[in-house]
Amino acid sequence: MVVRGMILKPISHCSKVLDFSPRREWSPVFPALVWKDNLICAFKRDSGEAVDVSEHLFLEVWKACHPELGLGEIARLVACIRRFNGEFFVEIGSGLLALYGLRLNDRLGLILDVLVQCPREFQNWVDDKKMAARDLVPLLAVADVAEISPLLLELPRMQISKFEGARALELFIELYLMGRPLNDLLPTSDNGSLYLRRLEQWRKPETLERDEEWRRKVGQWPWPAQVQAEWQRFGDQAGLEIKIRTTSPDDFQKKLERLAEIPDTWSTKN
Repeated sequence: MVVRGMILKPISHCSKVLDFSPRREWSPVFPALVWKDNLICAFKRDSGEAVDVSEHLFLEVWKACHPELGLGEIARLVACIRRFNGEFFVEIGSGLLALYGLRLNDRLGLILDVLVQCPREFQNWVDDKKMAARDLVPLLAVADVAEISPLLLELPRMQISKFEGARALELFIELYLMGRPLNDLLPTSDNGSLYLRRLEQWRKPETLERDEEWRRKVGQWPWPAQVQAEWQRFGDQAGLEIKIRTTSPDDFQKKLERLAEIPDTWSTKN
């Protein structure tokens, strides 16, 4: 984007209706920009002047100011634009979301609507973990997301991976809708793996019991040195994960031969 023949406007005369609370602050070395009397960056500034870029297309200048946004930020941005001018969002909505690799549809619209109602801590966590819209689909099953806000405040405080967090959110909501008391479902520590296992035990106790049995069996098998093996669950599937550390092709071949000697007992139905 090239700005020619700069026209300056006092920031105090500019509207901040598009302030979606971006997490990355606008650098003080850059000028504020205004598009048709609306600031599109430097929202925290209350004085000084802004460069008028109204001669450019909105999406062009917006992308230049905000090249990367998380899903939580996008949800807040969409809410701001809709409040500002619903017809304007109808005009630019698809193009705006396409800037960030998203396709506007009814499902995505619902997810953004519910996400913006979630605590800011959860929105930031969603962005930090780079969660996708599909990871948040379970939220649509809750009539009022405020009902589960205690969990949405706890997840960001936990040591939990993106996969574990998405799975924990899904199981939590399933159990909550099945009538499990909210207090029972909340985490009691910051260990995400243990918390997820507890939810899985409540949701599918027989499956977890089988997985625990396989973990015990796998741990007793005669694994070669520098070979780590563990029974793992990946969503609806479970299986054996093996990590091999080898120093040479000959060493690798020997370890494979030792692995072949391990009884194929894990072929039993799980």
